[in-house]
Amino acid sequence: HDGLEKAKEIYGSAGYFEMTGLPELVPAGAQPNEPPSVTAGRPAVVNVTMKMQEGKQYYINRITFVGNTNTRDNVIRRELRLYENGVFNTEALKFSIRRLNQLGYFKPIEDQKNITVEKEPGKDNQVNLNIKLEEQNRNQLSFGAGVSQYDGVFGQLSFSTSNFMGRGESLTTSMQTGARAHDYEVAFTEPFLFDRPITGSVDLHRRDIHYIDQFTQGSTGGNVTFGWPLANFTRMYLDYSYDKVKVRDLNTAFFDATCITTATCTTVNIANLTTAQLALIQNNPYLYDSLLIGQNGQRTIGKITPTLAMNTVDNPVTPVTGRRFTLSNAIAGVAGDTKYVKPSAEAVFFLQQNRRISLGLRAQAEYIRPYGNTTSLPIFERLVLGGGYSVRGYDLRTIGPQDPISHVVVGGNKSLLFNAEYLINIAGPVRLILFYDAGQVKDTCGTVQRSTALPETPVITSGSQSILAAIPLVQSSCRFNINDFKTSTGAEIRFFMPVLNVPFRLIFAENPQRSGILNSSTLQPEKKFRFRFDVGSTF
Repeated sequence: HDGLEKAKEIYGSAGYFEMTGLPELVPAGAQPNEPPSVTAGRPAVVNVTMKMQEGKQYYINRITFVGNTNTRDNVIRRELRLYENGVFNTEALKFSIRRLNQLGYFKPIEDQKNITVEKEPGKDNQVNLNIKLEEQNRNQLSFGAGVSQYDGVFGQLSFSTSNFMGRGESLTTSMQTGARAHDYEVAFTEPFLFDRPITGSVDLHRRDIHYIDQFTQGSTGGNVTFGWPLANFTRMYLDYSYDKVKVRDLNTAFFDATCITTATCTTVNIANLTTAQLALIQNNPYLYDSLLIGQNGQRTIGKITPTLAMNTVDNPVTPVTGRRFTLSNAIAGVAGDTKYVKPSAEAVFFLQQNRRISLGLRAQAEYIRPYGNTTSLPIFERLVLGGGYSVRGYDLRTIGPQDPISHVVVGGNKSLLFNAEYLINIAGPVRLILFYDAGQVKDTCGTVQRSTALPETPVITSGSQSILAAIPLVQSSCRFNINDFKTSTGAEIRFFMPVLNVPFRLIFAENPQRSGILNSSTLQPEKKFRFRFDVGSTF
């Protein structure tokens, strides 16, 4: 049976879509028309003869689209691998439907429901192909206020579309301001530059992000991206970005950890550091460089990033099947005063179990290393994990090497992340997701100088939790260890809002391996159970 189905695919790719096959089974040694009673005692061995009826080879007379009230015909036609007057290749039709579904402009196209093949009257080997489409709203016009793990309380006004004026172009303009983030952005993407399959995009932005009880990162800059196809579902991208980044509102715990125990920690800008604070931070050269004390808190970064991406995931919002591989290597130092290399690799699989259930898996590895006259990485470039896009039971920037004095996460130079999701379609746009996340971040091997402000005996807060114990001179292991993974598991309700065109998430997480992790708001040990609200998807 499997062989016959494969044969139909091969014949269909050559235009013989009416090909049929029938296996004829004859007991070994039997004569034609011999009654079953005669062959009853013989061994159960048969000769199999496949009788194939190829039928006619068909060509395409016309391809028509119905229901695309906004999207232009040429935007749809350029995704097809079938052509009028060409052979009716049924395998190319399946490939084309997958490409159309990946656009996300239409509700999922199903072969039996949305595609009809009709023979052209008066022509015995030509067919008309009709594809029925149902537009999805890809425009997002939103204004109002909200709250999220990333932005806190915020107000926003934005417009974005992935199908601008039905041309398949993407346009985003947004303004957002809130307690933790200020974001202004204009971006435009043309997927078929010069009527060729070349992606071109430009982005201009200004952002301020406040990481609770750590620092505020402000950046102004932009990037230009070009992409071109290498094979089916595989593209190469080349991105150049230029940003001026400044660090401010540093937590005073960086300079004197005793403020944690007395609840007097505030924020301070580099220009306003006292002589005493400067003296304390200079006792920790590693942190002094990471916080850009000597550069007035500012770095300029120009980097070029080549990326190789292969993506066969069927739908960008509600994936069911497919895989995605991404390899990239950011090289900073093309203009600017910061030099580093940052290779990364990601593999994503969606394995469909049945009509309603899929299994999603992701593995990701990142590494970053300075070179040239850059001896230390700024804190905003160092690798960290935590949050709804990595290990979802923890706060943002809470998984990673900590400053041994303040216990604030300053990040590392290499990370591993694994995610598993069991996706169950409940009804319509609602999904139940059972998940398991695990990740760890490590730094380079070396020693840490102890600040003179560090007490020699542990400092105890109310209760019995030690915030500052005696700090060893040598860092903890700088190599990946299976026992060092921080994990989170639980359930998530994810529902898609058609009006806003974004998935909303209600996450209930248990954090089994959380030793050493402190929450971002109070620097107290992370809780075993957390409930969160978020948007988007983890991968």
